[in-house]
Formats: sequence, C-alpha cells, structure tokens
Amino acid sequence: MSADWPTVTLKEAGVTLIDCDHKTPKAQEEGLPYVGIPQLKEGRILLNGARLISEKDFHHWRRKAMPVPDDVILSRRCNPGETAYVPNNLEIALGQNLVLLRSKGENLYPPFLRWVVQGRSWWNQVSKFINVGAVFDSLKCANIPDFEIKLPPMAEQIKISEILGCLDKKIELNRQTNQTLEHIAQA
Repeated sequence: MSADWPTVTLKEAGVTLIDCDHKTPKAQEEGLPYVGIPQLKEGRILLNGARLISEKDFHHWRRKAMPVPDDVILSRRCNPGETAYVPNNLEIALGQNLVLLRSKGENLYPPFLRWVVQGRSWWNQVSKFINVGAVFDSLKCANIPDFEIKLPPMAEQIKISEILGCLDKKIELNRQTNQTLEHIAQA
C-alpha cells in the first residue's frame, strides 16, 4: 500500500542529476537530433521539429550528458517539471535547460523512475521548488535532488513498472494505429 511506502528524496533514492551544456549548437539541414524542451511531450521524446546538428557537435554535446535507456529528461525552464523517458535505441544530444535524472538501480529500479516523475506528487514537488521569474519559471539544479518521492520496495517497483509499461505499449500501439487510419482516410 502506498501509504506504507517511505518518503525519500531523489538523492536518497540514488538518483543522479546530470546537467547539460548551457548553450545551443548551430542547426544543420541534415544531421543528428538535438532534443530541446519542445520535444518533451506526455512523458515521451518526440523528434518532430528537433534541431539537427553536426556529428562533431553531437559528440561534443554528449560528452557531459549522454542519455541512456531509462534516464529521464527533465525540463528546468519554460515547462519546468515536464519529463520524458529515454527509450532503447535512441541516440540524441541533450538541449539547453534540460537535465538527466539517472537511477543507479540500488534503491530505485531504473524503469520505475519514469513513473515516479509523473502524477500529482511529482507536480507538488515542482510547485514547491519552482522559481517564479519575470520571463520564465524555472527549477534550480541544486533543488532537484531534494524532490521527495514515495519509494516502494524493489519488487513492487519492478511489478508496477512492468504493468504500466505494458499499458503504455498498448496505448502507443493504438496511437500509431489511429494515426495510420487517419492517413488512409485522408488519402
């Protein structure tokens, strides 16, 4: 039962914050994807509209923050608190004002992190730590490790991740099917 789960900070759960470079590479006509804040939608990374950058810039931007599967990308500005998980086989460079959250796996099952950063509890933490600005609201990197989460036992984290992962795959398959049917109808 979730009421029995202890409340811990992201830091106590073994989640590491990896900051990005605080600049933007030059866009190219062709190249490799550089993911920015607009590409984070409903917990996913959508490459539509992503800036393309040179291979040299791509490797340079990944030297400090190289996204790996089960990392969570967190927006610190514009849409502070918005997250998306990194799926398998996605090679991207991380844009400005984004950070990676990575679980070491000792206390928090890495795929479970994706589900921790969604829902009312997560947004309550965002509201608690938000810095209201004249132009953009933002989150400070120094505050993010202090976000509190409920941490179920590892076996429950794994089970929850499996169930939600299966449901998410079904939802994504239905979304793709609907998109295909819409294209057929338009043709």
